[in-house]
Amino acid sequence: MRTVVYGDADPAIDDPAELFHEASKLHPALAFRQAAGMARLEASADLQAAAAYAQRRNRQLQITPLPRPHPPACSLWSTLAARRSQRDFNGGALDAGALALVLDAAYGVRDGVRRTVPSGGALYPLELYVAAHTVGGLEAATYRYDPQLHALESHARGDPWPALSSACPLDGLVDGGAAAVLVRAVFGRTRFKYGQRGYRFALLEAGHAMQNAVLAAAALGVRALPLGGYYDAALDQLVGADGVEESVIYALVLGAR
Repeated sequence: MRTVVYGDADPAIDDPAELFHEASKLHPALAFRQAAGMARLEASADLQAAAAYAQRRNRQLQITPLPRPHPPACSLWSTLAARRSQRDFNGGALDAGALALVLDAAYGVRDGVRRTVPSGGALYPLELYVAAHTVGGLEAATYRYDPQLHALESHARGDPWPALSSACPLDGLVDGGAAAVLVRAVFGRTRFKYGQRGYRFALLEAGHAMQNAVLAAAALGVRALPLGGYYDAALDQLVGADGVEESVIYALVLGAR
């Protein structure tokens, strides 16, 4: 039978999307089992301390401070109206101040602890990486954003753009771009408490962060293209993720103003 969603083909009886959706649902009858992680967290001071500090930092790696964010004077509604996904990158360099503002809007720290996005249990399972190609004042390389320091930690030297370009199924999609923000999820940060539901929370949080980022880009007049279709293993390799416990789940390509 032809359907709007599946066309002529019937959905497989073991469709992975359906299986995951069912497995990650909450049920009153399974409340005790589904709340096991919450109980462990409540009972362990060490686990609470670890969960309260969702941050990596390697003090042996070089740190590059970012310019202090200076939000432009604009209304939320004008920014929503201006937001567009753009592919017409002009090959120019992205201003480091603009990159700093986009990163801060996406996942910056407020009041010393909380971030700019809602997070299930305030566990903050995301890490933002920057694949810098042509950014003013930055060497072409891959960096990890440290939101507590508002700085970039060196991750891998060398221009990441050839690897990013080859990770895109569509030829030329990122040509002329200046940088990309890669959202890496550390699934264990949320799954230890919420189980399979925690995977949903990581995806939702990535959406929150990306919306902040594209709105910040729109307010600055920076070209931005959210990227959901890419060869996963290639981007995981770019940020050093294993693709199982941690993986890139979203990306944003930025161009010059």
